Amino acid sequence: MTPFDTALRVQRREVDAVKVSISVEVERITTLETQARSHDATVQHERALAYALPFASDAWTARMKAERRRLDEAAYLAQARLGRLRAQAVEAYGTMRAIEGAAERYEDEAERVLSLAEQSAIDDIAAARFLRARASIRKRSA
Repeated sequence: MTPFDTALRVQRREVDAVKVSISVEVERITTLETQARSHDATVQHERALAYALPFASDAWTARMKAERRRLDEAAYLAQARLGRLRAQAVEAYGTMRAIEGAAERYEDEAERVLSLAEQSAIDDIAAARFLRARASIRKRSA
């Protein structure tokens, strides 16, 4: 456990949420592209049929152009949202990596302090044994 664990969990959730948003936006773009291709095919097919009929199709053509503009605008907006989400993902991931680095440094420092404390305790025990042995030798020789 580090003081950074909570921040790291929050940041990971944010990264996950941005990933989901990106997936949704990519799906939206894919759907719009499919609709645009279908629209183009319908327009092409209907134009071929309209040439064979004796009435004007100006209103239909205007409606189809408006529909195509709507699809193009929706695709443009979706691409713009996707770009913003990707920038947000880069920022969120960078922040997450920075927090992970801080947590790792904290853990490394805690391990170093613990190792130093253990080594100090071992040194104290060894010094005490040495002093007892030296005292014992002095008592025997005195």
